[in-house]
Amino acid sequence: MLRRHLLAAAALAPVAARAAGWLPERPVTIVNPFSPGGFTDGFGRGIALHLQRLLGQPFVFDYRPGAAATLGAQHVARAAPDGHTLLYSPTTAWVVSPHLYRNPGYDPATSFAPIAAISATPMVLTAKAGSAFRDVPGLLAEAKKRPGELSYASAGAGSLPHLMGTYFTTLAGVALTHVPYRGGAPAMNDLLAGHVDLMFEAVPNVAQHVAAGRAVALMTSGTARTPLLPEVPTVAEAGFPDLDLTSWIGLGAPAGTPAAAVAALNAAVGEALAAEDTRAAMMRLGMARLGGPPQAMADRIAREGEVYRRIIAGAGITAE
Repeated sequence: MLRRHLLAAAALAPVAARAAGWLPERPVTIVNPFSPGGFTDGFGRGIALHLQRLLGQPFVFDYRPGAAATLGAQHVARAAPDGHTLLYSPTTAWVVSPHLYRNPGYDPATSFAPIAAISATPMVLTAKAGSAFRDVPGLLAEAKKRPGELSYASAGAGSLPHLMGTYFTTLAGVALTHVPYRGGAPAMNDLLAGHVDLMFEAVPNVAQHVAAGRAVALMTSGTARTPLLPEVPTVAEAGFPDLDLTSWIGLGAPAGTPAAAVAALNAAVGEALAAEDTRAAMMRLGMARLGGPPQAMADRIAREGEVYRRIIAGAGITAE
């Protein structure tokens, strides 16, 4: 019976996975270093269903939040390198937290075998509705007239919205006051209520508020305008090309995972990203497909890790 199960799984597996000669022997645990909920979690569950269909074993999420994603990342880094424990995380675990903590307990360059960068989501500079500024030049003019009086919210010190806000003030040469919250939802609520002036946030969490007239989008990251906010200029169009930082999702395994397992998982991710329901979900969420070989994810970690290292060191930001 087991042999029939494995043969059936092999028949469904993508060509590259079969060529790699590896299939999981038991359920695969996908560690998410954040709490359940949010668009990245729901999207990841959809990817997991495709991996399960393609590779013939359940892919089960295990949530291990805490310490800016380092607890979950540490758990995967110490797991058996056999392809049965994976890390599914946005930007934080891969390129941010390693520079926030003096000893994060892992090194993204050496503790993991990258499998694939999956998707990238633009970040949006958002203002409260009815604010005095409707575009980036208007914001800058107001900020220069009132140094330190305008505020920007974030999901907490060291979060991606905080780092983007910090980097923006540096690039623009303006003084804005940072207001950290315990999560993105309360920060967005206070922006909509008018208690803070600005916030960088992922496009799926902003677009509905812009459409309803509760918020104004000033610029988005990404190399092209997002279909969810087609009238909003990119950071490059607004004069800040260096601010092109996105919230991207990557899948990795512990270092030392066999190359055959990495190749099979990478091929399955590629198949999952090509599926019609995945493409529809990405369009609905304003995500851009990444994919590609494991080396592309390794290169992204190295490149963006250096960017965030400079931002964090330059502002003297440390984890709380």
